Amino acid sequence: MIDKVIKGGTIVTHSGRFKGNIAIKDGKIHSILSEDSVLDALEIIDARGKFIIPGVIDGHVHFQDPGITNREDFPSGTAAAAAGGITTAISHPMNIPPIVDEESYKFTIGAYKGRGYIDYAIHAGGTATNTEIIESLWKNTGATSIKMFMCFSVADFPYVKDDALYDILQKLAKVDGIALIHAENNELIELEERRLKIEERNDPMAYIESHSEVGELEAVKRAIYYLEVTGAKGIILHTCMESALMEIKAAQERGVKVYAETCPHFLTFIDTDILEYGPYLKFSPVMRDESNRKRLWELLDKGYISTIGSDHSPYEKKEKDVGLMDIWKAPNGIPGIQTLLPVLLNGVNKGLLSFERLVEVTSFNPARLYGLNYRKGSIIVGHDADLVIVDMELIKEYSKEDIKSKEKWSPYVGQVFKGWPILTMVRGEVVMKHGEIMNNQGYGIYIERKKR
Repeated sequence: MIDKVIKGGTIVTHSGRFKGNIAIKDGKIHSILSEDSVLDALEIIDARGKFIIPGVIDGHVHFQDPGITNREDFPSGTAAAAAGGITTAISHPMNIPPIVDEESYKFTIGAYKGRGYIDYAIHAGGTATNTEIIESLWKNTGATSIKMFMCFSVADFPYVKDDALYDILQKLAKVDGIALIHAENNELIELEERRLKIEERNDPMAYIESHSEVGELEAVKRAIYYLEVTGAKGIILHTCMESALMEIKAAQERGVKVYAETCPHFLTFIDTDILEYGPYLKFSPVMRDESNRKRLWELLDKGYISTIGSDHSPYEKKEKDVGLMDIWKAPNGIPGIQTLLPVLLNGVNKGLLSFERLVEVTSFNPARLYGLNYRKGSIIVGHDADLVIVDMELIKEYSKEDIKSKEKWSPYVGQVFKGWPILTMVRGEVVMKHGEIMNNQGYGIYIERKKR
């Protein structure tokens, strides 16, 4: 007997769309049938007039857990993910302890076990102090990448200067690993900060100015060059400038294994919005102008961007509030996991990108890049039944009451979206329906990268 059938919806893949029914058994996609097929099942889910997409894989999440869990924790973060149509979230390594060796990696697996609403994977980190163990860290864990910063982030996760960056990339090339790179020039950020503080600038735009386009583009070019000469694979995180995307595309065309990630906030906000939102739009890299935002949408639709990550990084409101009078005092980061998919669905409705392209950058590509495509990222027989039903006619204003994260603020509150996930399914079980999280905390499991 089939467990469930999702009936009558339009199935969207990275390569096309068609009407059909999806039969599910034992948490897997059992069969994909024509829309007029008849099949006995324990449960029928009516998706007529709706769209069915593969579950979203968010490869850029800061759960703050284990660590500073007053900001966010694993249960609340994965609940927010489920509410937003995300079925697999990948935790970044900047926890306490940071994930920079086998011991901390295994500790994090244990810390998450039995606490999440959705499935999850875990990135490890490359820092200035763990270069010697990178190969063993990759080979002996199921890590989905090795993340590095080219500029200062937090003291517990030292950023890599050129020697460490080059060394780690050489080692990853040997073991077919993949790097995640936050590409900004640390010295130029520090130079601009010093100048602005001497001028007694503490207004929101001063923060934008401190992260110059010159510094970001230089770091992207440098990262590409090191990837090219080492032969390593790498994703340039939160790429937010047209010029950087053009450099990445040109590198791909000459055979460099480099890919671009961008984030929903760069598709939504522009630099001068920080005058209205202040510290609640403080993150890095920073937003650029409106013409750049429009070009991001165009280049996303044209295939210049390989994947979308939320860069979900919540802080307590009181931590952000201290930046209202002095932008330098507020921490960097905003919540975003719950609104990643709605931002893109709204873009589909506006004709800014195709539905197929949305699926490619949120499911198909991240599964492939992070080694999860043996069971995630596609609607095919035998894969996990990670599915999202989307109502493309639903118009919804995002409200404080919608927020499932621990902190009940978001720069997206008050924004109106057309297109919204109304059901999230992980391995055949419904974890969200019409905005309500099902009582299934602990259902989510750890998914390791497929090893060759």
